[in-house]
Amino acid sequence: MGSLLTIYAFDELWNLVNIIKYGFQAIQHRGSQFYILCTAKDGIKCYEDETLEVSRYALDHVAIAATYSEKNGEKWCISDGNGVGIAVIVDRAWKKLPEFASDLVKGIREGKNLEKVFKSVLANFVFDESDPIPSIQIITNSREVIVWRTSYGLTPLILGSYGFDMAIVSSESTAVDILGGDIKRFIEAGEGIHISRHLAKTFSTSTSKKCSMCLFELLYIARHDAIVDGISVYMFRKMLGEKLAEHLDNDIDVVVGVPETALPYAIGFSHKIRKPFELAFVATGGRRRSMLLSDPFEKIVAIHLKMNPIKSVLEGKKVALVDDSMVTGATMKTVAQILRFRIGVKELHIFVASPPLTSKCPFDIVNLDTKTLLAANLSTDLAKGYLEADSLHWLSREDVNNVAKKFHLKLCSKCFGIDFLGD
Repeated sequence: MGSLLTIYAFDELWNLVNIIKYGFQAIQHRGSQFYILCTAKDGIKCYEDETLEVSRYALDHVAIAATYSEKNGEKWCISDGNGVGIAVIVDRAWKKLPEFASDLVKGIREGKNLEKVFKSVLANFVFDESDPIPSIQIITNSREVIVWRTSYGLTPLILGSYGFDMAIVSSESTAVDILGGDIKRFIEAGEGIHISRHLAKTFSTSTSKKCSMCLFELLYIARHDAIVDGISVYMFRKMLGEKLAEHLDNDIDVVVGVPETALPYAIGFSHKIRKPFELAFVATGGRRRSMLLSDPFEKIVAIHLKMNPIKSVLEGKKVALVDDSMVTGATMKTVAQILRFRIGVKELHIFVASPPLTSKCPFDIVNLDTKTLLAANLSTDLAKGYLEADSLHWLSREDVNNVAKKFHLKLCSKCFGIDFLGD
């Protein structure tokens, strides 16, 4: 999974080094294992690194960039020696990226308008269900830029501006906020932005009949302070927490959330049952998204770094532990052991603010292996025993469906065993 970021300063005096650096920081929760930056200064150049230091190459007033949760970022750069240069970055793995980029170059070489070339080439790829097209960023050596949101609408794109000086396009609304910009619009599925020195316009292409937002985007991927297609992520998560509280059938003393992604769910849960919410864990060092890590050792280290418990809050208590989702159960197992054996909680009741995960993601938004999914391989009773919990509760599909309808959302939920939820 990746996150896209485009910065286009209309005055050539701008230098984007610090702007790209802070933009990366705003989106690195979506993947901080790998960074890509492409510019058009003195021809197309692309830079890759495992740190934010890649931003030092943004010595231009135009750049496209991305962060990824794996160390193999998805980009393609071409310079054919005939004055045609292009870089293409996508937000998730796509086998046909080299072919797509080559077809773009052919059209540009013939002197055709970039937007027309893009639409023409796109039509040959857009509805290939075997390898669904992701969201795309393009920069040419003439500093024309196109950013296009996937026709499936699975991941968001937001257009913002910094006054009249700069256009900002990002997968995350908070990148626009943190860079001091204003959100102008939420780019729709199949919609693109074409930007050049004297142009900034939107255009539309066809959308898939299966167009919907990825449920994981709202459950886990986006920041709490993000706005996704006009929806407050925080309020959506808090409402799911309130719905989750309806499954409580035990007396508890305190509600805690797995930091930090589950905190809004735990707050909603606490408000609903009128029991205290406590900050039970303190993180150490930088923020890492343990679910996005594929290496088991790195995952365990990331879990412990964000899970140092506050003993006085939990010792001897009946605890409702809330999490946003459960994939392999590794995080929850570790937390349960910390609470049982390091803290000594009296009872541990686990609540998961999503339905059981039972399938892999066909779009590779998140890296899921059915063989390792806890809910796909264990019954609720067996999972409860494995997690050393007194009880285990998931939200039902109907619960999520009811909340999605309140927000007028249509959500892709294939990994939860159903095609769509919501409107």
